[in-house]
Amino acid sequence: EVKLKPIIQELRAHCPGFDGRVFGVGTFSRLDESVAAELLPAAFVIPVSEDPEEPAVINRYKQQVRFNFAVILMVANTEDEQGLTAWEKSVDLKKEVFQAILGADDIQAGRDWIQFESLTVLDLNRAALTVQLDFSCQYEINDNETRHGADIDRLGRFLRMYTDIDVIAEKGHPDGRIEAKVLIDLEKTK
Repeated sequence: EVKLKPIIQELRAHCPGFDGRVFGVGTFSRLDESVAAELLPAAFVIPVSEDPEEPAVINRYKQQVRFNFAVILMVANTEDEQGLTAWEKSVDLKKEVFQAILGADDIQAGRDWIQFESLTVLDLNRAALTVQLDFSCQYEINDNETRHGADIDRLGRFLRMYTDIDVIAEKGHPDGRIEAKVLIDLEKTK
């Protein structure tokens, strides 16, 4: 699974244009149009969705998931009502965001690299221009994170197998008579 805190930390560390004003979803949900220009520019990292592929289940659970998140840029729009200056500033900030997180991966956490998906202008008013940059990355759900994996682990080791053999008769199907019994002991065949 993907955590947003490391992404926020990377943006704070590598995007000087925000002057440390990079926040999470909780702060973004409390914003309104009256944000003071001196508090901008700012960025907000929010989860958008997760799109799982079909799981690959043979004897172990494995599923790829595409995690989608957004970095929302808010830029003061006090210099001109058309927002051209704010747009130019957002382009510069987008470049900083790209340099901070685009192509970053966290192999230890099981997350593939971050890629850019799209840009959307969310709002332009007298106070601010709000732009959403959409990103995605892949991660994998493995057996050790599932109930299936816990159930398999509880079974213990597969040590031996008993089987009855019914030879196919002349009619092309088994006749129901057991002609042989077989014990396969995996401990002794090592």
